[in-house]
Amino acid sequence: MKVNVEVITGTFIDAEVSENATVKELKERIATEVKLSVKRLILVVEDEEESRRLVKDDEDEMKLIDLGVKEDAHMYLFFKHPDLVYNEEKSQGRGDNASVEELSSEAESKRGNKEEDEDAKGEEKDIAMKNGEEEEKNGEETKDDDNVEDGKKKAREGENEMDIVS
Repeated sequence: MKVNVEVITGTFIDAEVSENATVKELKERIATEVKLSVKRLILVVEDEEESRRLVKDDEDEMKLIDLGVKEDAHMYLFFKHPDLVYNEEKSQGRGDNASVEELSSEAESKRGNKEEDEDAKGEEKDIAMKNGEEEEKNGEETKDDDNVEDGKKKAREGENEMDIVS
């Protein structure tokens, strides 16, 4: 059975699943496409009467057919924020010492997106620069402070020259 999944980002995924597939099986198929953890996926299904219904986490073992999903059905995909998934795991006693990365799926951790790597490097530079600026402010005078002092000195010299001329 083929289902059409419209992702909140505006892209579409055509997923092929068996007639007796469960919600979890469909989410696993989608998770590999979008490279996110199954725990982060939120599905909204459209049944025969074209009414939409949010599929709850405890319904992952239900068969798609039991939810009214037929061939070429249209679904919508939304994402949970990683912090929300972490907090849910923590509240259930499964994530006390685990980081968000440990809770993410293998697919999510293997994104390997160059843009994200560059963003991370940029953020590190920003943090280093910010820390460097704070150190200058806390310990030594900054270049701006030196420029201000030079300006004041030149102004005083100019006043002294004016006194001599008059």
